[in-house]
Amino acid sequence: MGEKQKALEYYNLSLPLLQATGHRSGEASTLSNIGGVYLALGEQLKALEYFNQSLPLRQAVGDRNGEAITLNNIGSVYSALGEEQKALKYYNRSLLLLRATGDRTGEARILSNIGLVYSELGEQQKALDYYSQSLSLSRTVGDRSWEARILYNIAVAKRYRGNLTEALKDVEMAIDIIENLRTKIASPELRTSYFATVQNYYEFYIDLLMQLHKQQPNFNYNIKAFEASERSRARSLLELLQEANAKIREGVAPDLLQQEQKLQQQLDAIEKRRIELVSLPNPNLTQVEALNKQQQELLQQYQQNQTQIRSTSPRYAALTQPQPLTLPQIQKQVLDDNTILLQYSLGKDRSYLWVVTATKITSYELPKRADIETAARDFLDATTNPVLRDFPKRVAAASSNLSQLILQPAAAELGQKRLLIVPDGILHYTPFAALTIPQVAGQNTNNFLITQHEIITLPSASTLGILRQNYADRKPPNQTLAILADPVFSQARIK
Repeated sequence: MGEKQKALEYYNLSLPLLQATGHRSGEASTLSNIGGVYLALGEQLKALEYFNQSLPLRQAVGDRNGEAITLNNIGSVYSALGEEQKALKYYNRSLLLLRATGDRTGEARILSNIGLVYSELGEQQKALDYYSQSLSLSRTVGDRSWEARILYNIAVAKRYRGNLTEALKDVEMAIDIIENLRTKIASPELRTSYFATVQNYYEFYIDLLMQLHKQQPNFNYNIKAFEASERSRARSLLELLQEANAKIREGVAPDLLQQEQKLQQQLDAIEKRRIELVSLPNPNLTQVEALNKQQQELLQQYQQNQTQIRSTSPRYAALTQPQPLTLPQIQKQVLDDNTILLQYSLGKDRSYLWVVTATKITSYELPKRADIETAARDFLDATTNPVLRDFPKRVAAASSNLSQLILQPAAAELGQKRLLIVPDGILHYTPFAALTIPQVAGQNTNNFLITQHEIITLPSASTLGILRQNYADRKPPNQTLAILADPVFSQARIK
């Protein structure tokens, strides 16, 4: 689930128990798992330390499959450190053991890792040969998740070789598998965390489509890229919106609903007590920490309860997976003649902006993610830092710099229309209203964007369209409701 520190906490609780009971095989596995967490955290040397402790234990207890796994992990460390030849040495040792033990799933993964090394070495054809073997094995054993990863790796290698159209076919097959797999996960938290691990597939797909658009501008690749951007960001929220409209608790076992109510009451009580404690002049930090821990444990129970409700609900089972809107649907259902959609996608090598009106779409290539992040952080610092925000020239310079990067390409199209902005990455934290309007030829203005535009920020264009569909038959409200919220954003308070 991406909670690596929590994983470490449990592994470190397990390790001394295994050592005390003399469970050497379990000790070896746990050491290897700890190394895996450190590798995921980017602490390669610490990961290597744990893998090297695990390896002799694996060998001592005769766990040849476990030995192969640890050899693979050591190879992954050396690959991350850029020592490709050392990585190949360990991967090949692992491959021999996996073949000897008949572990075809493990063999498929090692073949893929070897392919990655050759790809890093620039030997793309050799990489493709290993990927092909891995793909065949993955399909044989039914490892769909790994099949998607291999198809993605193949697409990357083919792109390096200039075969953009072939790469497109492979990455589209990978994304189809991903979207099929995620529908089988009942827990929204797990589904979201899984989806987060494969966002690089969508980033690659979008960039590939936009590069094809540059080569063949009349083939509508930019439209496919825009719709892929919608798919990558809208799915989870659309599913929750559809679920909220479906009354999924009808027909669920009463004990599950009672447990849900009880957990909600306990969470509310803990949060109330926590607020009372932190509001004291000298709060007891030990008590606060104990409540925080208790709150986290209850939240985990609550999430498990929600997953059980979904998996046993007749109404939830009947839900179909909502599809993000296509470009024509967005233009018809979301936009009008006075509204423009600005949708961003930030990427490692370059970023993109799609400007969509009710009748057309225009796409622009922007600087890479790192450049935009630097400018966005500078702007945020200038506007929120108690010292810097008192220097108007500093704020104006930071605002102008970011505007030039993310708004200037589309400045001539904005006019004075309503702006629907779908940000990406750090731009979610950017107050667009405070950005200055970029200079347009023949005009001389340094006004803030808010002075000439109504600005609406959306998680995706599709969410607005789906909400309008869901509530099309709802009677208009006869009163206005103003909500003033306490800005305390602990998980238990957001419902």
